Amino acid sequence: MSHLSPQLSALSGGYLAKRFSRYTAFVTLLLLFLVTAAPVYAGADNQWTNSCVAGLETNGGRGSNAAAAYCACMSQAAVQFNGDLAGLLAVMQAPVAEKMPVYSAQSVTNKRIISACGAKLEEAFGVADTKTAAPQGKAGGVWADPEVVAAVREINLNAAQAQVFKAAVTKYSNDLRAATAKIFRDKLDIKRKLKKKQRVLAKRMDEEVIEVLEPNQIAPYNAFVETFNEAVRASFRRR
Repeated sequence: MSHLSPQLSALSGGYLAKRFSRYTAFVTLLLLFLVTAAPVYAGADNQWTNSCVAGLETNGGRGSNAAAAYCACMSQAAVQFNGDLAGLLAVMQAPVAEKMPVYSAQSVTNKRIISACGAKLEEAFGVADTKTAAPQGKAGGVWADPEVVAAVREINLNAAQAQVFKAAVTKYSNDLRAATAKIFRDKLDIKRKLKKKQRVLAKRMDEEVIEVLEPNQIAPYNAFVETFNEAVRASFRRR
């Protein structure tokens, strides 16, 4: 690795070095803060921490096996590093199957706080079992699909858009699941009824989501819909 030294020296006074330095300083300070302050929970805002703990214990996910410690760590780190508590809480309150779009909409600072606190808590308490917290298995399986996760990221939602997206897609998924169960029980003209119901529900979802998107986000959203629907169809075929 010694052949890289002249290149790094040349960049030491440039923009790249400054960005790297700021990032390193942030991570170093954050880790130092977590090591020294994470066990002390009394200074955290009680109302925020209680809401965070309730969200994690209800919906599960990373850190749910030590919710009080995880939430206190994030609360303190957010104050120390100017994190967005509302955004952090939205991630912690989201069900496991819906966390990714909410997390993706967070600022870089919030993502670093979540990751650093998560790593610190997992070191002390172990990794939470996130599988049992996914709602009704099939929805969890669809949302855990790597292609679905990647498609959501490509939309590049901001925090406000992510809230609308989450609500609309969750309603679409839940309503489609309920309608599918009914259609299968009826056992009549299943294929045609499924296609018709999916079109109606998808149109409603599209209207709600596209209204809050920027023009350059519509194509990635449409790509997400195709990917998501294929994952849903695959889950039906596995029934």
